[in-house]
Amino acid sequence: MKFQSILNKMVRICTSMALALTMAAGTTGQASAATGKRVALVIGNGTYAFANHLPNPPRDADLFANTIRAAGFEVIEGLDVNKNDMQSLIDRFTEAAYDADVALVYYAGHGMQVEGKNYLIPVDAQLMSPAHLQTRTIQMDDIVSALPNDPAIGVILIDACRDNPLARTFAASLPATRSVAVNSGLAPIQTTTNGDGTGGLLIGYATDPGAVALDGDGENSPYTQALVRHLAEPGVNIQSALTRVRGDVVKATGGRQRPWYNASLGREVFLGEEVEVASLAPESTSTAQQTYQEMVPSAPAVAGVDKDWEIESSSWDQVVKANTEEHYEFFIKSFPNSRFRPLAELNLKQLQERKNTQVASLSSSVGDAGAQIARTLPGQLEPTVLTTPGTPLTEEAIGMSRNDKLDLQLRLTALNFDTKGADGSLGRNSRLAISAWQTSRGIVETGYLTGAQYAALKNQSEPYIAQAYRDYEAKKAAQQTRSAKSSSGRKTKSKGSSDFGNAVGKVIIGAGTLILACKITNSC
Repeated sequence: MKFQSILNKMVRICTSMALALTMAAGTTGQASAATGKRVALVIGNGTYAFANHLPNPPRDADLFANTIRAAGFEVIEGLDVNKNDMQSLIDRFTEAAYDADVALVYYAGHGMQVEGKNYLIPVDAQLMSPAHLQTRTIQMDDIVSALPNDPAIGVILIDACRDNPLARTFAASLPATRSVAVNSGLAPIQTTTNGDGTGGLLIGYATDPGAVALDGDGENSPYTQALVRHLAEPGVNIQSALTRVRGDVVKATGGRQRPWYNASLGREVFLGEEVEVASLAPESTSTAQQTYQEMVPSAPAVAGVDKDWEIESSSWDQVVKANTEEHYEFFIKSFPNSRFRPLAELNLKQLQERKNTQVASLSSSVGDAGAQIARTLPGQLEPTVLTTPGTPLTEEAIGMSRNDKLDLQLRLTALNFDTKGADGSLGRNSRLAISAWQTSRGIVETGYLTGAQYAALKNQSEPYIAQAYRDYEAKKAAQQTRSAKSSSGRKTKSKGSSDFGNAVGKVIIGAGTLILACKITNSC
């Protein structure tokens, strides 16, 4: 019996050891499976022949390529590529990624959206006619088509929402009869895929749909810097990594740029090493984690998926979208130790200062009644109003008469945007005033209005426009009075001059007559 007891104990020990080894092997197997064949296409275009140069995209692409190459990706890379070379790179990627487990595309450079479709711009593109959109750019749909089918994972990361003069050139080339929406930034892309649902597609953007991203003041763009910092973090799935990317970029840009993504994934995807948290002692850290943290010192220590961080980050996303004093105050109260707190306090301060400035400005221009109304600031505009840029074509479509333009100038003046006078002609000063108004409302600044922007401006200025007209009529009347006085003075002066001339003439005539009489009578 004693022998049997010892034997049973040994069996239990061996079984436990075997189970432990099996779990360890299973973890290793999962990591291997997660890092099956991985292929990436990386393109960075900056040296444009017909648009302003972007210094960062080639550097961004090179940095990103090195990062994912270290994570086990086969990388197909192109820097400053023309249309033919760009298409050739896509073809190579399509063939290489056909049987890949994970296929990734990263693009940095100029991009544009037309009628809801996105286009990437090669360095030799010149968009002087509508046909050039089809022949001189790369459609985003072609990139999506290059990705392998489910159950593979497809990832597209686009740092291509920079302010793009080619889009303005293209819009200007369209005939007035052609209805084409040329918008800033990029449009969201549908991520639904076919298959058994275990794969999927994720598309990440450097900033919100239709918004403009920043190229950055340093060696790399804010978005790419954050991608490199978080995307290959060990133990962090790609969606959590992109949430952290958003937090970093929002903080780095003072809220001016907010990355986002849309995804339809059937499983968790780890671009870095997948860490099995349960197999680690609480104080232990994997070699991969230590190595990654040494490479990227600012990356936080990884201990699996941080649910508190996910809740905090998700809440911050909602607060930034709302962008009101009440939302920021609630966030600060709910997350007093948040990494977003300094930015929340900054945004809150800016909102309060902006409100106080507008109240003071309106108080001086339209009186106490207007200031009382101004204490209730205009609400947020619809996203499409904010992100659809005005152009000469969109403003022409409004059909403003000269009186309408005069009214617009008075409305801008009522809102404290100086047009240097209202004359019914939208010249340079009026364009500057429109640009300033657009900036104040968070609208893409062009100096030209869309129909929706025109309606928003009229709505905002409605409480103050009556006073603006009274001021305008009073000023015009004062100018007419001054003009009349000036005219009267000129007439009086003219009359005086005429009388003096007549008198002098009479004297001269009289003298002439006297001299003539003397000669006739020989009495002089």
